Amino acid sequence: MKRPNRYFRELCSALLLLASPISCTQAAPIQTQIIPEQIYDQYVSLGGTIIPFKEVSINAQVAGQVNYISGIEGDPFRSGTLLVSIDDDVLRAQRNAALAQWQQASYAHENALNQYNRELWSPKTAQSMPGMALPGLMDQVFSKPMSNSMGYGNTQVDRQANMSSALSHVKETEAMMQQIKSKIDEIDVILLDTKSIAPFDGVIVKKMVEAGDTVQPGQPMMTFAKSNHLSIEVNVPVNLMIGIRKGDIFHARLANKLPIQVRVAQIFPVANNQQHTVTVKFDLPVGTPAAPGMYAEVSVLNSSSQQQAFPTVPSSSIVQRGSLPCIYTVNPKTQKVEMRVIRTGDATTNGYYIVLSGVRTGETVITNPPMDIVSGWILDKDKLIDPKKSANEL
Repeated sequence: MKRPNRYFRELCSALLLLASPISCTQAAPIQTQIIPEQIYDQYVSLGGTIIPFKEVSINAQVAGQVNYISGIEGDPFRSGTLLVSIDDDVLRAQRNAALAQWQQASYAHENALNQYNRELWSPKTAQSMPGMALPGLMDQVFSKPMSNSMGYGNTQVDRQANMSSALSHVKETEAMMQQIKSKIDEIDVILLDTKSIAPFDGVIVKKMVEAGDTVQPGQPMMTFAKSNHLSIEVNVPVNLMIGIRKGDIFHARLANKLPIQVRVAQIFPVANNQQHTVTVKFDLPVGTPAAPGMYAEVSVLNSSSQQQAFPTVPSSSIVQRGSLPCIYTVNPKTQKVEMRVIRTGDATTNGYYIVLSGVRTGETVITNPPMDIVSGWILDKDKLIDPKKSANEL
């Protein structure tokens, strides 16, 4: 009967050892840190909205019926891809009619050139009058020279007038061809306006029309944005603009509360005369998990700071005891753990909380306290020991 009792006592001892605080605290090494201090109002958090780096509104340039839309909201497209197309059958019919007019004008121009060349090389004034050979010869030798001398005509003037008339006809046909060519070019430009092309790599943000809708010039059809490069637009009060320069790096928090670095990309040159704010755009890192329209906060330097320094502790060191936030400090002389009830202020940009009361700068805080930690334990290297349990075991 003694063997089972001995085995039972050994089993109970093993279970108590596993359930003791010593074993719980040995699961992870205890880490400590000297409490630093930070100026309480050194930074100011300003709310802003995430916007695309580029965003364009694609409007209809001509009236007609939409016959093609490339996709829906969220679909990505490369630069130069066709996004929206408007029916162009009427315009192409007009272009074909203009081409026919240009062909007709080219025939007239060719005929005018032939008439001009004939007048140049075989002028009408040099041709003999109809009749027998002898009367024609007499006319060329005697009649025309005598009429010129008597003032009844001037062969040179008549030839110049004929040349000028032929040349004018050539120029008229050239002008007609140019006019028709300009009309064709105008139709070609309008044909290009029936096709809306992606101006850069991006996605469709909003679609206002569907295939089959009839649109008018100026009517919005689609919003296209460069979504892989986002910015935060913040209206900064003018008194905080002293500490903001283009290219400066600040910290921001998105909806997931993770701090990220942002860069000042653009500062608007004019302030809002009603709100007394200046619009500033902060560039987000490429690939940031965010979307246009999301809320974000940017921490900027407070130019009117009172330079009041307070202790700061990491968020991992804060333990909730009821409704009160607490931390556990280590006495450097006795290595005993002490619980401190604290009052926290705003969270800083690096995962720390400002402590308004309950602890002093320079004290040692446990950054990863276990859930079952209590005051009075002793920190031995990186392990917590319950002195009562240790005394009972001795």
